Amino acid sequence: MSDTFTEGFCLKLSGVLPPEQVRAVRDLLSVYTIGFKIEPVKMDVITQDYQLPQAYFIFLAAKEQDGRMKPGTREQYRMCLEDLLFKLRLPLEDITVNHLRLYIQDASRNRKTGRPVSKNTLNQRKSIIRSFFSWLYEEEYIEKDPSVRIKPERADAKPRTAYQDTQVEALRRACDNLRDRAIVDLLRSSGIRVAECVGLNRRDVDLTGREITVFGKGEKWRVSYIDAAAVVSIRAYLATRTDDCEALFVSERAPHRRLSTSGVRKALHRLTPESGVQDVIPHRFRYTMATDALMAGMPVESVQSVLGHSRIETTMHYAHVCRVKVKSDYQRFAR
Repeated sequence: MSDTFTEGFCLKLSGVLPPEQVRAVRDLLSVYTIGFKIEPVKMDVITQDYQLPQAYFIFLAAKEQDGRMKPGTREQYRMCLEDLLFKLRLPLEDITVNHLRLYIQDASRNRKTGRPVSKNTLNQRKSIIRSFFSWLYEEEYIEKDPSVRIKPERADAKPRTAYQDTQVEALRRACDNLRDRAIVDLLRSSGIRVAECVGLNRRDVDLTGREITVFGKGEKWRVSYIDAAAVVSIRAYLATRTDDCEALFVSERAPHRRLSTSGVRKALHRLTPESGVQDVIPHRFRYTMATDALMAGMPVESVQSVLGHSRIETTMHYAHVCRVKVKSDYQRFAR
């Protein structure tokens, strides 16, 4: 039974962690669980009173077949919808908007701490619920969609700020190794997402042409660009590499494995004391690149392409901060 537990647990992790990390966890569990007897807990109360409807499983399968659901996303859908359905324990056609409202009210707080969850988290759950019931209605499992009146939470308007050039230089100087400096220069010049950064392989980087081939959000490939500083930093970092890992960025200690998104975040966080720059997160580099490009007069359609946005409205979230440029452009026009 220990082997069954280990394999099942690692199967769940496969949608969250890179394969090499899953293998490491499997090896540790295989050793640690020796001598333990692991048996599944029988949940008679739940399974006897309610069974998940077949439409739920067909919905997940349809999503996967459409190519719009990654393993990690599937797990989020599974956890949210199973929690909803087991709590309501009603036939799908009997679920009303008030049932959903009461469930969402309950889900708006962390059940362990009692603290409110973030609006982004709550909106994610609402989106999953709306997606499920909209599909049920379209597939004629239900006669009326009870989720149409479930509105998204109004997100808090957090002021977005780009790094100043002096802050970027302070971050570069605070790097105590060539890898971290290469990451800073790459993120700053290309504007790619942190997940795209760690997904890069050496072969994806053309230092001569100053181009990188990125596998981005929505499982789409695109080409982004880097400046001379990033080329110099990446070349210097790669010259120190003696491992055979295909990843562009790897862990500092052997065995050198592909760097994770959390590894990048931790590396950037370590720069705060030395640089004096607060809120050092990967997305600010993306925001900085977009803001600087728009301020320099780059067309918003070109910025959209570089950032990999499917909708120009998303790119316009970056454009609205360029008020200084808008004002100067207007003053030139009004003369």
